[in-house]
Amino acid sequence: MNLSTFRLCLLVSGLDVAQAFSTNVRVVVNPATHQHQACKRVTNQPRRQHNLLSTTPSSTQSSHRLAKTENDDEEEITNPDDDNDEEGEDWRAFRAKLVMSESPSSSSPSSSSPQSTTVGVDNSDNNIIVDDSDLDGIGSFFSDDSLSTTESGFTPLDPSQWAYDSGKVIETGAVILGGVEQDFGFGLRQQYFHKAVILVLDHDANTFTKGIILNRPSDRMMDDDVNADLKWRVWYGGDVQGLDSLLPDIVCLHSLRGKEARECSVTVMKDIQWTSFENAKKLVKKGFASGPEDFWLFAGYAGWGPSQLSGELDRKSWYMCATDSRTLLKELARQSKGIDPRDAGLPTWELLMSMIGRGDTADECSGSFDDLMLKEWSQENLVKFDYREAGLAKNPSFGGVDISAGTIDKVMGAAARASLSSDDDIKAGSILRGSAADRSPFLLQKQELHHSLVLVVLEDEKVTLGCMLNHPATKGYDVSDSNKGTSSIIPVRYGGDYAIKGQSPLMWIHCNQQLRDSGLGESFGDQSKGIYKCSQEEATEAISYNIAKPEDFLIMSGVCVWPKIGNNLANEVKRGVFEVVEQSKVDEVFQTLQKQEMLTKENLAENLAVTNEAWQKAASSKSFPDEKGPDETLTLGIGEGFDEDDDTVVFNSDKKVSQLANDALKKWVATFLLGSPTLA
Repeated sequence: MNLSTFRLCLLVSGLDVAQAFSTNVRVVVNPATHQHQACKRVTNQPRRQHNLLSTTPSSTQSSHRLAKTENDDEEEITNPDDDNDEEGEDWRAFRAKLVMSESPSSSSPSSSSPQSTTVGVDNSDNNIIVDDSDLDGIGSFFSDDSLSTTESGFTPLDPSQWAYDSGKVIETGAVILGGVEQDFGFGLRQQYFHKAVILVLDHDANTFTKGIILNRPSDRMMDDDVNADLKWRVWYGGDVQGLDSLLPDIVCLHSLRGKEARECSVTVMKDIQWTSFENAKKLVKKGFASGPEDFWLFAGYAGWGPSQLSGELDRKSWYMCATDSRTLLKELARQSKGIDPRDAGLPTWELLMSMIGRGDTADECSGSFDDLMLKEWSQENLVKFDYREAGLAKNPSFGGVDISAGTIDKVMGAAARASLSSDDDIKAGSILRGSAADRSPFLLQKQELHHSLVLVVLEDEKVTLGCMLNHPATKGYDVSDSNKGTSSIIPVRYGGDYAIKGQSPLMWIHCNQQLRDSGLGESFGDQSKGIYKCSQEEATEAISYNIAKPEDFLIMSGVCVWPKIGNNLANEVKRGVFEVVEQSKVDEVFQTLQKQEMLTKENLAENLAVTNEAWQKAASSKSFPDEKGPDETLTLGIGEGFDEDDDTVVFNSDKKVSQLANDALKKWVATFLLGSPTLA
């Protein structure tokens, strides 16, 4: 059996290292399915025990007590997992050695270990060597100068660090790297997953896979109710029970080697364990840990159901990586030392991609749209100051922050809007214009509302309904007349995700005084001017009798919904997310939108240009302090090593945030209306 076959035994058939060495394994390829089937035959050779091969977990009691100190009462520290593994030698390192040795450039292991003993495996091609003096199972390979980083795809940073692409092997202790080769990435949705480095804490193929994101440190701090005056830095672990959840799921990673720490922790891999926040605080209280600096506190996690992660691997949403604990611990330590959260953990992902031989892939997408969106997500969610809310913390449980002097203009602008607007300003027939702020409120989500023009079609005590007017779709309504020999197609526009029950899926609207005077349609609400709605039959009949032209109409499909509870539309107007368009501007805005055509790949840019033209024409004659001109900036003090006088650009880039929002809108249209995410 050659070494490739032996590796398949380990990675495909699911046998652990100890079991693999106790049997002869041959791999049969099924020609019908091209799947590997592992067959094993027990040998008569005696099995040599070696500490490298100890993989059987030792069960421990579900709870343990720390020794009583001289001045403290005895406190119980519980073990979060009854099946906790005791710390042992890292069998993953030995498996990595086998994977590395498959490289044609690697020299024979036997040549570098003349006194090594051969493990009892029937292998006519190559003997598998275990060096008794090489306890980490990897040193002999790093000492071989002939090992080429480029040729092997394996990049040692020092003699004990390693990583390799593990294909589709999902297991506790594996690392999941955010993929960048899928057509639809994480730029528009769930930006926190873009180029994420996720450590698998638990995996059961039949039930659930749980992991935490290792490269999203935040500026937020959590108070300690056990140790006075201590605060714990919070890392973003994932979107399930995360930072802003009422009950965050807290995991404290550590590498403590003391018996007391190990007994209340779950081993993930050699030298990396996790425990609960309560246990971590008690370890500090009892002196078994120096303080919060001995832990990494993660709020939230990422989760996958049965077979979900495997399917996403098939779509190249992720790469699986096997690496050693030293590499991960070094990166955690580096990120803990003053790293700006807006850096978004990209260097950690790039390092591991390089180590597994995907450095070229990482280089190709450096500085991409998704990178910039991730940095903006990091500023929005990981940096302590929340500029949109005058510096107030989103979740007081993570520690409040004072109002920064630089947010006074923001507060004044909000107050001005509140004094000039009321619930009465928003009524059926009103048009709302999306925010003009440089940092668009629709940058990270609901990008379709960026620079949008929304017609309010219903306003009552329970809900507000509106249609976006500026998004022609790829479908149209044919109003050709064969008798007259005329042909015309009116674009159908995407108005929102919802439909109004009991009404036609298509809404025809016009803003033509002549048609209003002729009685075609009815106004929204009690307005005598502005936009009217009519039925499809009324519109087509008016066209057939030359009372109206096809271009007089916009056809809408779907509506947006704003419930009156919580963050309703009136509140969004007061916050500056939208502004009410003056009635005197409605006709001009409507006429500009009529220039848009049914969406195609060829006219995408032109249609978006018309959207921007109409949006500009809808601008209010009023101005507020927070709507800055191109040369105005905010001074909000957002970190060292960065131009604090200019938050109009994405961190560590020359990309204007306002332009990034325009790019995000184009990406949204290309993805969801055209079905061509790579076009933008």
